[in-house]
Amino acid sequence: MILKNSRILLTGASSGIGRSLAMTLAREGADLVLTARREHLLAELKEEIQRTKNVQVFCVPGDITDSAVQKRCIETACENLGGLDALVNNAGVGATALIEATGDELVRRLMEVNYFSALSLTRSAIPLLRSSASDNPARAPMIVFLSSVVGFRGVPHYGAYGAAKFAVAGLSESLRAELLCDGIDVLLVSPGTTKTEFFDVLLESSSKPNMPNHNMVSSESVAEKIAAAMKRRKKRIIPYFQGKILNILSRAFPGLTDRIMSWYK
Repeated sequence: MILKNSRILLTGASSGIGRSLAMTLAREGADLVLTARREHLLAELKEEIQRTKNVQVFCVPGDITDSAVQKRCIETACENLGGLDALVNNAGVGATALIEATGDELVRRLMEVNYFSALSLTRSAIPLLRSSASDNPARAPMIVFLSSVVGFRGVPHYGAYGAAKFAVAGLSESLRAELLCDGIDVLLVSPGTTKTEFFDVLLESSSKPNMPNHNMVSSESVAEKIAAAMKRRKKRIIPYFQGKILNILSRAFPGLTDRIMSWYK
């Protein structure tokens, strides 16, 4: 994918991986529509980008689960950038709790933010991406989904959150097949433990896995790998070494992996 002069809509842009990815894409020369709930952080990010980069940045503050906010995002891309070349579904929330202690309201909120909002925004973006592919096939438009290592391997205490991320992974695979003939790529990103505020803003933390300490990767490192994967039109990346090992173990030795995961309870 050609990132320079691309028109990219990025959700969850105010902090963490989203913020780092916004900075990385701006360095590549992409024009951006950024959305997140915290308007003051979006404004600060926009100012920082435009202070050093000659790109267009438009902010749409609001809750991504709100259909009106999603509509404003699409309209902003159309009215100010003339269309869309990539959608990055990064917005997400987490929680840690044993399945038996997870309430229905929490499960619904996790699914609403992590899965349903990405699904509905993607549906709205597809016509714009299809138009981009038709107008300039060399640009190779793309949809990016941020999942998690717990989106391909269930882990104790992350059941409800992981289920939402499993749904994102399934959505990405189905879309990849459906949109192949339209020239639209789909990239699934499955980060592991990253240095962000994720654990500080959990919707619930009634229990925690008994996991050994892992070396966290920086959000900047993850963002760089996402941008590189977009340029290379990759289908899936796991920007976390332990996550790659877990993926191999889970596929090759599912029973053994179950026993290892049980230690974390």
